[in-house]
Amino acid sequence: MEQVLKEFAPYISPIITAIGVILIAWWKHDQPRQEARIKLELQKKEAELQEKSKRRNQYVSQIYGLLWQLLHDLKADRVYIVQPHPLTHREFLSISLEVDRTGTAGMKARIQHLPMEDVAKFSSELSSRDYLYYKDIANNVRDKRARALLLNAGSQSAIIRKLSTEDDGWIGNIFCEFNHTTEISPDYARGKLEVVAEQIQYILPPIQ
Repeated sequence: MEQVLKEFAPYISPIITAIGVILIAWWKHDQPRQEARIKLELQKKEAELQEKSKRRNQYVSQIYGLLWQLLHDLKADRVYIVQPHPLTHREFLSISLEVDRTGTAGMKARIQHLPMEDVAKFSSELSSRDYLYYKDIANNVRDKRARALLLNAGSQSAIIRKLSTEDDGWIGNIFCEFNHTTEISPDYARGKLEVVAEQIQYILPPIQ
C-alpha cells in the first residue's frame, strides 16, 4: 500500500490543480446565470413590495373616505380608529387613522402605544362588546384613565363600534366622539357604524 502511494504521489498535486481549474472555470461560466437569477428575484420582490404598498394606500384612502362619511352622518366632532398591537399578543392601543371637524383638536397624538394594562377595564369593553354608546362620558365610562383621556380632549359623548375578523378576532374599534352631548339615536348610530365596520375590518392594515 505504501509503495502504491509513493507511485501516485507525483500525480496528486497535478490532479488537485486540475480539479481546481475545472471548478473555477465552471464557476466563471455559471456566475452570470446566478447573477441574473438573483437580479430577477430582487426585481420580483421589489415589484411585490410596490404592489403591496399601492394596495395599502388604496385601502387607507378608502377607509378615510368612510370615516369622513361617518363624521358627516353622525354630526360627530372626531372619528378615528383605535387598534390593539401587536395582534399576536395585544399589549398596546394606538390611533391609526383619524378625521376631525374643523376647529377640533386631534386625538391621535394622545393615544400612541398606550399600554392596555393602563386602561384595563376600557380595553376589556373594547374587545368584548360590539357596540358602546356613551351619551355622558363623565358618568358612563367606568375606567378612570380612559375617562380622563376622553374628557381632556373635550369629548362629552362617544359611540364605539368593534372591528373584528374571523382570522384575528378583535382588530380595533371605530370611535365617534362629540364635544357636546349627542342626541343621535343609538339605533341609527349602530346601523351607520355596522355598515362602515363591515367595509373597513377586512382591509384595515395592522399596526406592526
